[in-house]
Amino acid sequence: MAYMSAPVSTIEEAVQAALATVDDPEIRRPITDLGMVRSATVDGSGAVKVELLLTVAGCPLRDKLRTDITAAVSAVPGVTAVEIDFGVMSPEQRQELQTRLRGGATPEPVIPFAQPGSHTRVYAVASGKGGVGKSSVTVNLAAALAARGLSVGVVDADIYGHSVPRMLGADGRPTRVEDMIMPPQAHGVKVISIGMFTAGNAAVVWRGPMLHRALQQFLADVYWGDLDVLLLDLPRAPATWRSRWPSCCPTPRS
Repeated sequence: MAYMSAPVSTIEEAVQAALATVDDPEIRRPITDLGMVRSATVDGSGAVKVELLLTVAGCPLRDKLRTDITAAVSAVPGVTAVEIDFGVMSPEQRQELQTRLRGGATPEPVIPFAQPGSHTRVYAVASGKGGVGKSSVTVNLAAALAARGLSVGVVDADIYGHSVPRMLGADGRPTRVEDMIMPPQAHGVKVISIGMFTAGNAAVVWRGPMLHRALQQFLADVYWGDLDVLLLDLPRAPATWRSRWPSCCPTPRS
């Protein structure tokens, strides 16, 4: 398919416009907006060389980026070849990216869904008894909402049986950009789970403050982007847990 865009006067401008159509697979924003394109040059024969900075060394989506960039740039009229050289962001560049993703407003992470003006709807799926299908409800609801075109995230906070990643088929590992976590995606749903940080999907024995802190990190440190809906798959909840939830993780949009 030929590359279509607003008229441009040079191949260099067309290449930059093409690169702006390529999204980072994890962050879901244009690589040009994220400061990942270090340079893009065109020689006299029409061969293009792109220097791309990965957020972390050993990025698992490197091949996906190569494929998407090659396809976008190759479609520019006049381009005869595409070469991509990969580098890695410096700590300063990653810090700048993290600040940009957080809106540049606050150095410390905050729970975006608890801020004034948030349009994200937060729904907690909970029960006082285990084995009643909380995770099944969460996963099916998330997939159905995503299929309708909504931006959906899921927090799997069930410390006794964190099954959401397996049920969604989200077998990837979270990527870190400084102290910000990029959640894996499956079926159009972003998901983070305690099971992604334990060996062999083992249950954890966290109690009280440790569990609360983990959930606060999942809400504040994970880059969710602009979600329409966030679903929380909670563990079976005794009265003490239910009473502590509001102070632990305030999420007024519901």
